[in-house]
Amino acid sequence: MSDSLVLTGVKDIKKHTGTEMVRLTPTGGGDVFRLKRWWSFGGSHTTYTDVTLFSVTNSTGTVKLAVASNSSTNLRIDVDDNFNFAFNNFNEVQRAALYTTDLELIEQYVFPSISGGKTMTVIYPGAPSRPS
Repeated sequence: MSDSLVLTGVKDIKKHTGTEMVRLTPTGGGDVFRLKRWWSFGGSHTTYTDVTLFSVTNSTGTVKLAVASNSSTNLRIDVDDNFNFAFNNFNEVQRAALYTTDLELIEQYVFPSISGGKTMTVIYPGAPSRPS
């Protein structure tokens, strides 16, 4: 099975074709989660960013996809059975990240506004693997 959807803003989902991706809602209310910036390491203070958080489940397990989003974000997300993500038609989004269910960083995605070309996947040494 595979899934596809279009995220508009921080919470509106359109053209959803499957059931694998589910947008999560913060328990404390609001539309976005505040996660530690996964692209910032070291330093004397922690910086947080607003994200739209999805739970993505297939027959091999569950992961969480965090999209650094704002009210102007537009992004099509496609995922296959191996948790390979494709991002298209993006606007006002620079980064996304794939996490375990315990919010351990698996990999991050850097969009062309930063990478200067195609969407770049960054896998850190010692990072957990996707479920298989």
